[in-house]
Parts: sequence; C-alpha cells; structure tokens
Amino acid sequence: MSDLKGTAVVTGATGGVGALYAAGLAERGYDLLLVGRQQSSLDAVAKAVKQKANVKVDILVANLADTADLARVEARISNDPAITALINNAGAATFGPLARLSAEAIDETIAVNITALTGLTRAVLPGFLARGAGAIVNIASVLAFHPWPEFGVYNASKAYVVSFSQAVQGEVAGKGVLVQVVTPPAVDTGFWNSAGLPVANLPAGAVMKPQHLVDAALKGLDRGESWVFPSLPEQAIWEDHQKTRQALVGGLMNGALAARYVA
Repeated sequence: MSDLKGTAVVTGATGGVGALYAAGLAERGYDLLLVGRQQSSLDAVAKAVKQKANVKVDILVANLADTADLARVEARISNDPAITALINNAGAATFGPLARLSAEAIDETIAVNITALTGLTRAVLPGFLARGAGAIVNIASVLAFHPWPEFGVYNASKAYVVSFSQAVQGEVAGKGVLVQVVTPPAVDTGFWNSAGLPVANLPAGAVMKPQHLVDAALKGLDRGESWVFPSLPEQAIWEDHQKTRQALVGGLMNGALAARYVA
C-alpha cells in the first residue's frame, strides 16, 4: 500500500477524465484499481501511471452495463479492506428525441449512470463505515439541474446521482466517510462523440478542459468538500439553491389543500 493512502477504484478509467483521475490519485500516493471495458486502454493508463508514480496499479476489465460484470466488480471491491476511495466516473449517454432512442441505448444509460453507481457505492460503503474512513466520489453534471429536451434520460440519470448522493451524505454524516458530488459543465472528451453530439457542436465557452475538471475535483477531495462545482464562480449560488429547495420541500410537506385549489 503506497504511503498509507490505500487503494482508489476508478471506473471508466480507459481514458479521458478517468485516466486523469488515476494519474492525480497516484501522485497523491493512492494505489489504483482501474475499471473499464478495454484491456489495452487500461494497460496503457496503468503503464503511464507507473512511469510517474511508485504505486501499485491493478486493472479489472468489465462492462458496467452488464449485470454479471457489475456483480463481479461489486464482489471484488466489497471484500478488499485496502480500498479507501471509489471514483464513480464511468458514464453513458445517447442524445436525441426520446421517441427515436433505442431501448438498448436507454437501458445502457440507466445501467451505467444509475444502477452501477448505486451498486458500487453500496459495495464499498459497509467497509468504509466499519473503518470510519473512506471517500466516494460521484460524477454528476450541470444537466442534473437543467433538463434540456433531447437529453432527457441522461439529465434524469444525473439528477439521480445528485439526489442519491445527497441522501447518502445524510446517512454518513459524522461517521468519517466522505460522499462527494462533482458537477462539471460539458467537458472536452470523446464522451460527446460517443453519445452522438460532437463536442464541436457545443458553445466553446461552455466546454471545460478535462484537466481543469480533475484538478478542481482532486483539490476538493484534498479539502474534504462534499460538493465540487469546478466552473461555478460563487459557491453562494449553490447555497442559495439549497435554501430555495428546502423552502419548496417545506411548502410541499403540508397536508392542507392550497387555497388556489379550494372551490
């Protein structure tokens, strides 16, 4: 175990943000377990990491949209007391009008963004709680708060990440476990091409460089921040949103019929 940091699990580690996370965590002294679909890409990331950091790097080839593969990853990480961090970076999306999306594309988005993230979080959480330490990082999106047409399933999956993470944050409060949500804007990676919307079609000023995202996220992890908004100018905007949300919930949790619906 390198520098007593333990092992960080990084999903979607075949390139892009996942590979940058792997490099940044290794620089901080974490051993790594890299999870992804492509053996050759994982091997390349592992080799690059080990050239720059004296850490142990294991790889696990798995398709998180596949039920059997997901169960295999869950079993691997739930039984390893060396694991101290989980980076739920893997994501899937296909953009377009809902009526035109294939059932397979919808299922994959839900399987990776919701089912896998939930299952992997559940796999490591009991061990983290028992040891009173550990970090779970869930990658959300600005689209969790801005449900655009033609992004519907992806929007909703990232809204789930926010809501689920916030609930788990409440469960682990004061128990030594960090559940962190990273909420970036669009990031310049191959993800957009795979989803059917090349990043070149997006407004240039709205797209973040992947290294900037990971730098912010890892600084937030170093600081123990529960919420990381890499592009948000003022954290107070989020705090105001939270106050408004709480006021809405308070108003909704009322058994009396609103006056405007009284005949």
